[in-house]
Amino acid sequence: MAKTTSLTDPLAIKARLNRAIERELRRCAERMGQKEWAKHQEWVTDLVVTSAKEWLAHQASKGAL
Repeated sequence: MAKTTSLTDPLAIKARLNRAIERELRRCAERMGQKEWAKHQEWVTDLVVTSAKEWLAHQASKGAL
């Protein structure tokens, strides 16, 4: 059985992506301010999550995971 690492363990990959998403959403909220964040939070969150999924698919297609 192949040894899993943080780059191949599904739970580690999921945790890494979740942390990256949370950091990016926090950064966006801080820069936009409370009023603008309330107005744009939904679509920004959708964009960040979709981008993370695309990055993951790209990394997997390169064999990097």
